[in-house]
Amino acid sequence: MKRWQSLILIPVLGGCAASSGNVADESLGAPEKVCVNVRNISSFDAIDDRHIYIKARGEQKHFLFTMYGGCTGLRSAQTIAVKDTMSRVCSNSFGEVVFRQMGRGLESCRIRTIEAVSDKDDARGLVEDRKRAKREAQSESE
Repeated sequence: MKRWQSLILIPVLGGCAASSGNVADESLGAPEKVCVNVRNISSFDAIDDRHIYIKARGEQKHFLFTMYGGCTGLRSAQTIAVKDTMSRVCSNSFGEVVFRQMGRGLESCRIRTIEAVSDKDDARGLVEDRKRAKREAQSESE
């Protein structure tokens, strides 16, 4: 049985914005290995059911977490936690996001990538740019 050492529960924040990102496209693979000390995480904002904006204390303070596949209900979660066997979570590690919706038990999704972003607007813009590019690629292939 796995023993999880780091589990930080923080209420979900709300908000919206748009901007463009400065990190490599996720379809090309993870840019560089980025890690976040779980104890430094101060807030979360679920952008959609696949992406979470993370704010942390320290030198690099803003991150975009992308999950493997969609995590149904993540956007409407009441609480979100980051869970890993170490005190930090990295891209393509064994880290997970654990969340709870009203009236439901805990659910979890594995973290695919962690990217440094300049702020919440940058994270939202990066997600929107990727969604738009994916829609355009699909319409061109049809």
